[in-house]
Parts: sequence; structure tokens; C-alpha cells
Amino acid sequence: MAIPLYFQIYRDLQMKICGGTYEPGALLPTESELEKIYGTSRAPVRQALGVLENEGLVVRRQGKGTFVTDQARTSPWLIATGFLKCYERNWGRLTARTVELNMKVPEDPEIGAFLELPEGGAATRLVRLQCISEKPTVLLENFFHPHYDLNVFQAAGDFMSLKELLMSKFAVTARRSHERLAVRVPPPQFAAWLELPAGTPIMRVRRFIWDSADKPLLVSNQYVFTDEWEYEADFTMIM
Repeated sequence: MAIPLYFQIYRDLQMKICGGTYEPGALLPTESELEKIYGTSRAPVRQALGVLENEGLVVRRQGKGTFVTDQARTSPWLIATGFLKCYERNWGRLTARTVELNMKVPEDPEIGAFLELPEGGAATRLVRLQCISEKPTVLLENFFHPHYDLNVFQAAGDFMSLKELLMSKFAVTARRSHERLAVRVPPPQFAAWLELPAGTPIMRVRRFIWDSADKPLLVSNQYVFTDEWEYEADFTMIM
């Protein structure tokens, strides 16, 4: 499948922003200049800039241009979450590894229903452990529709960013999510990976994520040590 032109432009600009070619506060080339740089028409350029803006990497100011935001260092790699500030604070000390990868029928039927799996259908399941300075902090159990090929995740090994992998290998981006927070006892194997005494309850964040076409992308169960990893959210009060 050919990668859409707008996505190629988006990925190139994203990597330049992440790599420091365009630093926070920098003014990007105008749409006309980007047309010449990429040898294309205005439509894919605008679409690419729209994706960057939706992800918080740039802000477009009428009459002034498109500017790189202050969050550009970490935002390209993250799906928006209440843990964003933790990622920003600990980015230099954060590591990740894949601990389990398989096809599995979700035990909770709401996961299968969200992913629109047939009854008894298996999902692509990816379990990853994130550590701060080698200390286990977050365990992420992700369920995808089976058309997300298990072999792609296998070939990626211990990758750092799921968002980056989804963009580069499947040309898919997240558009919105719904989160539920609860205190749960993780499964025994999860507790072992987290170096947690069996039966100890910790925070679990269940996230339902839709892609840019507003189709179900994944369900994520995140088991979190809140002494290291605090959930933060900002709200605007409407009076």
C-alpha cells in the first residue's frame, strides 16, 4: 500500500521537529515554500500541517505563520494522556521493553466489543514494561484488531514509542481517547514483571483509542506505580 503524500510530508516535518532542525518557537516554512520543497500542491501540505497541529507539535497563527510548540521534544512520541507531564520529566531516564506478544481472546468482553471482534475472536496483544532508571514503573497491555500484524511488532523488538511505530509501520495516528481510572490487583505475571508483591492493588488506567478516521485503534490497560508516576489533568471551568 502506497503511503499517502500528506503523511510523507507530515513524517518528514515531524522528524525535523523532533530532531531539533525546527526547535520550539521556530517558524516553519510557509505553505507556498513547503509546496516547492516537497514538489506538491497545497492540499497535502495543509493536511500534513493539520495533523501536526492536532498532535500539539505546531500552532498556526493567522497572519504570522506556523510555529513549533514548547512540547515538541516529547509530544511526537506520545498519545495524549494524563501522564504526559511524567513523561516529560522522566524522558531521559525512561526505557521500555516488550515482555509478551501473542494473539489472545480478551477476557473482558468490552475489549472485544470495542475492537469489533467476532465472538471468540483473538486480538493482537502486546505487553510492554516501562522503567525509570531501570525501576519498573508502568506495565502496558495493549489489544489491537488482528489486522495489526503481530510480526510487525515482533520485528520492532524493544521499541520506545508505540505511537511512532504505529505511524511508521501502519501509517495510522490516534485522534481521541477515553480513559477510566480504577484500583485493581494486577494478574500474577504482571505483578512479577512490576516486582510487586502478589495481591497488591495499584492504579489501572484503561484507555480506548480511536484512529484519525474515528475507527477503534486499541485498548490499553496500564498498571501504574503512582509513587513515581502521577496522573495529572487540567480542566477549564465553564461558569
